[in-house]
Amino acid sequence: MALIKHIRILLLFAIVQFTAAADIFRTPRQSGPGSIFTIGNGEPCLGSDRSTGGVCLSRNQCNTQGGKAIGFCGVFATCCSLNACDVRTNTKVAVFINPPLNKESSGLECSYNIEINNNNVCQMRIDFETFNLAPPTTVEPVENVTHRPGYSCKNDIFQVTNLHANSDVLPSLCGDNSGQHIYVRVNASTNSRSIRLNFKLADRVSQPNLPQATWKLKVTQLECFNTLGKYRDGILDAITASLPATPFTSTADRDEYLIAPPGCLQYYPDRAGFFESFNYNRGAGPYIANLAYATCFKRSSDVCGVKLTAASFEMAYHDDSNLYLDTDCQINPITQGFAQSEDYLFIPEAETADGLRGSKFCGASASNQIIASTPPGPLYVYFHSDNLVTKDINEAGFRFNYNVLNNCYTNK
Repeated sequence: MALIKHIRILLLFAIVQFTAAADIFRTPRQSGPGSIFTIGNGEPCLGSDRSTGGVCLSRNQCNTQGGKAIGFCGVFATCCSLNACDVRTNTKVAVFINPPLNKESSGLECSYNIEINNNNVCQMRIDFETFNLAPPTTVEPVENVTHRPGYSCKNDIFQVTNLHANSDVLPSLCGDNSGQHIYVRVNASTNSRSIRLNFKLADRVSQPNLPQATWKLKVTQLECFNTLGKYRDGILDAITASLPATPFTSTADRDEYLIAPPGCLQYYPDRAGFFESFNYNRGAGPYIANLAYATCFKRSSDVCGVKLTAASFEMAYHDDSNLYLDTDCQINPITQGFAQSEDYLFIPEAETADGLRGSKFCGASASNQIIASTPPGPLYVYFHSDNLVTKDINEAGFRFNYNVLNNCYTNK
């Protein structure tokens, strides 16, 4: 019996040592010239100058994808800057940087094809670490004309295309969106095997006043659990129950924190942070026309709501006779009669610190307000913008700080 017990202890020790060593190669990490175990896992890295970003790939992968080696990831891989157009990749994490641009090279299209890494990938998160394109525009004002078309992306345009059977309609973006992100749903079973990120840039020779376009995008492929469930079940769970969880965590385990609820274009899993309208541009705006999307927050078991503190809020409205709430922001189609603004931010079950209740906020109604949203279901806000600009009404956009609440009776 003593011999059998000794053998079991040695076996468990061997499992711990083996899986811990394997995890060195498997666990995502910020790679750089000092990580000797990196073998080209597609993770973000820093170049030799410690300021230029890239992605860890084998030298062959870097060359195949049209990248440029800017440093090393340990001794097995290179830190690859994918600053070329027409790049194709299927790495877990990919970083795309604009190619060198000048007036002579403007007016081009630059595309990146991201193919699904494996059949468990269900979402792609696109982080705009840097995103500066020409701003949205509208027509010049005409005397005695009150309304103009909304601000839209007509010069520089960023689009996510090649969505196949995906029913999502993703907006075209432009302007200043550094620090923003979007989610894209994919499904290998419906032939959504890849997506395309496409930049179309206006000609700077004919329009020299347009700002220089720059971008740095990080695309992360997120895996959902498949029908087999987690790895820690059945007989393996019995063997490893007393061992640390980290060596046996799957990629889906690690991605679970970032998986967005269905229908969310943006998702903030942290308990506190901030969010803002696209092309918020440090309060100068304007926001983009014809948008309709949800921004969501993580609702764990101890969370009952979310507190929103407006740092800035300037939106259009159609009726200034009330409080810029609900019917002041959206018109009943039966009584509409003529074109009026229907821009608003929908915050479900909202109540301000001074007791004002509503769901649709427009104008300056959320400015300098602390708002608690305590819906019974998911935590989200929904932004809607029309295709209308009204004379002398600002459409700068919004920025909120948020905190999820675990006591909705004392933290409003």
